[in-house]
Amino acid sequence: MEHDTQRQTDALIQRLAGEAGAVRPQHPALLPRLLAATGISLALAVLVVAAAFGIRDDLASHVFSPMYLYKAVAMVCFAIAGLSLVRAAGTPGASLRLAVALAPAVLVLVAGMMLLDDKVTLAGARAVSVPVCLLAIVMASLPALALMLLALRRATPTRPALAGAMAGLLAGSIGALAYTLACVNDGTLFVSVWYSLAILIACALGALAGRSALAW
Repeated sequence: MEHDTQRQTDALIQRLAGEAGAVRPQHPALLPRLLAATGISLALAVLVVAAAFGIRDDLASHVFSPMYLYKAVAMVCFAIAGLSLVRAAGTPGASLRLAVALAPAVLVLVAGMMLLDDKVTLAGARAVSVPVCLLAIVMASLPALALMLLALRRATPTRPALAGAMAGLLAGSIGALAYTLACVNDGTLFVSVWYSLAILIACALGALAGRSALAW
């Protein structure tokens, strides 16, 4: 009798351990909420950029140029990576393959620096290019960050700070994509360094906000 009880206990422990180690399915409603939040966030980011910094005068003729496409495609790749990572961060047990998710964006940035010929320095075309770039992208990312955190609050993130950082990555990418409509610094090095730094700032803000906003 005692031996049977011990066997049942061992079997129960093994079953519970197996369930704990299994990856839970992703929250079925999280992705639609994130997609909706992304669309709204992009519209709000464009409004912030247009209202605070204006749209560049030659955008209509510039939008299909290699330099603009370089900026836009790189930021879209960052946004796709952010969307994937936010979804994973909101799902208990899901792995965050950060390097894999970010690889396409990094490859676009590196390829652009190797293939495109530009004469814009790291400091940009104007004396205030760098601070304006950082400020604009971070400002444009704030509505997106709020919406992403709101979406994650209805999910089940187990690491609030990390989930907040991934929300910041997506929000920063959206802000950077919106800022391409205003940015006149058509330089691969400028974009690779300062756009990326602005996105990292948004990640840091997201981590700080997520620590409290996403805590259970």
